[in-house]
Amino acid sequence: MYAGQCSREQIRAWVANRFYYQISIPIKDAAILANCKEIDVRRGWIQRILDHDGHASLDEKYGGIEAWLKLGESVGLSREEVLDQRWVLPGVRFAVDAYVNFARRANWQQAACSSLTELFAPEIHQSRLDSWLSITHG
Repeated sequence: MYAGQCSREQIRAWVANRFYYQISIPIKDAAILANCKEIDVRRGWIQRILDHDGHASLDEKYGGIEAWLKLGESVGLSREEVLDQRWVLPGVRFAVDAYVNFARRANWQQAACSSLTELFAPEIHQSRLDSWLSITHG
C-alpha cells in the first residue's frame, strides 16, 4: 500500500476493515474517560471523541468517521457496505474489540498510552494518503 502497488480490491478491503477500527476509537476513548478521575485530562481527551464523531454545531457536524465513509465511497465501496461492516474480517473484529476491552479494563494511563501511536508514525499516515491518490485516480 505504501508503495502504491495494491489493487483497487485490496485498498477497498483495507478501507472497509480500517473503518471498523475508526468507529471503535470513540468507544475506546470513552472507556478511557470513564476510568479517569482527573478532570483536566478528561477535558482534553474528550476532544478525541468529538474529532471522530463530529460536533453538534452545523459548522463542525462531521468528524473523522464521516471522512472515512467518504473515503470508502471514493475507493468504490457504497456507504451501506462500509456501515454494515460486511467486509470486516473476523480477525480484525477480534483485534479491535480486544483493544477496546483493554481500554475498558486498564487504568486510564495505560489505555491512553496505547492510543498514541499516530504521534510516532506520521510518515506512514502521509504515505498512505499519497498512495491512495494513485489508486483512486490512476
